[in-house]
Amino acid sequence: MRYFCRVAYDGTRYNGWQVQPDAPSVQQHLEEKAAIVLRHPVAVTGGGRTDAGVHAEAQGMHFDTGEKLDCYRFAGSMNALLPDDIAIFNVQSVDDSFHARYSAIRRSYRYRICFRKMPLLVDRAWHVKYDIDWGLVMIQLPALLGKHDFTPFCAAGSGSATAICTVFSAAIERDGDLVVFSIEANRFVYKMVRSIVGTLVDIGRGMQTLTLKQILKSGDRSLAGTTAPSSGLVLTSVGYKEV
Repeated sequence: MRYFCRVAYDGTRYNGWQVQPDAPSVQQHLEEKAAIVLRHPVAVTGGGRTDAGVHAEAQGMHFDTGEKLDCYRFAGSMNALLPDDIAIFNVQSVDDSFHARYSAIRRSYRYRICFRKMPLLVDRAWHVKYDIDWGLVMIQLPALLGKHDFTPFCAAGSGSATAICTVFSAAIERDGDLVVFSIEANRFVYKMVRSIVGTLVDIGRGMQTLTLKQILKSGDRSLAGTTAPSSGLVLTSVGYKEV
């Protein structure tokens, strides 16, 4: 039987979602603890492979087991064994054809930027010390919407066959010294959100003369700006039709 659940984690201590040969990962902890609870080896599949230091509020995950689970009890057992910075919730049975990664139809991210030292946002936001023209930044956002080749915002080593993504929404909200960039798309390529955020900051501080539209049209990775730190990024949700 196949089961699906949501996963929340603080990625600060982990080298990303995916199992690594010589570094701790979120997937590693989930597989190890699930094997203890279910008493057999378990392979878990995530809805996206977040990078080292990136957090998640509602990552998607599926796994298979030969027994029918009490979903409430399974979640409780898992959370008792998992470290404090990883938790699962909303465990449910799904059809065997469901796939946490390939059944996903949309993913959303949030990136926080702060403009003063905020102790409660350590490892949760990028502390930017530059003066930013947010009016100039805001007019860049419509260029992201729709279907584009995001090669200029894809870091080397992605392994993706294509960098074409469809962005459904992109927005910036400011509350005093905190700015939140949010974006939703059908898919994202390697370090795409962090590259877009870094480029927007470069545009806003006058270090990048090209617009997002011009950079996208160029197809040239070298024209994009700074890659923002991982600590400010959160995978907020992975969306499906089925769950």
